[in-house]
Amino acid sequence: MSVNFIKKQKKRLHHYFIPCEANGHKPHFIRHQALHFYSAFILAGKIFVLALLFATFPSQAEFSTVTANRIIELTNRARQQADLSLLMHSPILDSAALLKANDMLANDYFAHNSPDGTTPWEWFRQAGYNYTYAGENLAMNFSEAEEAMSAWLQSPTHKANILNSNYDEIGIAVAVGKINGKETTLVVQHFGKSFVTPGGESGFARSPSQTAPQISGVTSVSGGGQVEVAYGETPHNLTTQIVYYAEKIFLVLLIFIFVNLLLTIFIRIRVQHKPIIAHCLLVISLSLLALSYHFHFMESLAGEVIKII
Repeated sequence: MSVNFIKKQKKRLHHYFIPCEANGHKPHFIRHQALHFYSAFILAGKIFVLALLFATFPSQAEFSTVTANRIIELTNRARQQADLSLLMHSPILDSAALLKANDMLANDYFAHNSPDGTTPWEWFRQAGYNYTYAGENLAMNFSEAEEAMSAWLQSPTHKANILNSNYDEIGIAVAVGKINGKETTLVVQHFGKSFVTPGGESGFARSPSQTAPQISGVTSVSGGGQVEVAYGETPHNLTTQIVYYAEKIFLVLLIFIFVNLLLTIFIRIRVQHKPIIAHCLLVISLSLLALSYHFHFMESLAGEVIKII
């Protein structure tokens, strides 16, 4: 590699990054034409992401319904592979799960027991489900059923709950809301075996308090703590990946423009081009808005750690 070639490349970098007499103290990467391109790229990227999200997840209600049905399907698939009986879908367990999900959102917590000490079995009781066996799995920050199921199946105790031969019914509730000030998705998976016969009579005289139900999520970690499954350890659909990487690109572009602005201001501090500085600040503001303002509930979940308990 010749010395002249190195000098040419160094001179070219100066033209693009460093304010000097040769480029009129206006580096090419932050001239108005380049800044217009960055702005158009950010706007087009944000619009594309939103269009994709609203096409994939038109509403929270549809997301909840589709995800709940899919979790039941995946749960039964896992049980079938383990040569276990399939679980029947129970609307009563759906109601119990929804009561639990709404309570977590209303009281800002993610745990089996509520802050006031209410246990999961209170929701079974309120829904009118008389059980001999009952169980609960929880997950948050997922964007599709496969993510939640994959996280559960990676946890031996949650997997044991899913593959518990004592259960014969399942109910699911999927909710969207805020916990700890952040938009999130919640799924409550309730399992049960009722001692009420199809005719409505008790098969045997035993109250729920006489049978200790199993909560795999609590016994899977000491003290009832949470298990976190990092992004990349669970399968993600194409839509989720696009949102995730679009935000990374916006962030890189923001840092790139900010660094170039600092170079332009401080390397030749006596020579300032106020219109370019103002334009840079405008593009930086646009980048910050694209990163921080979310029009769709799924944008908040990009790259978030999936939590199970």
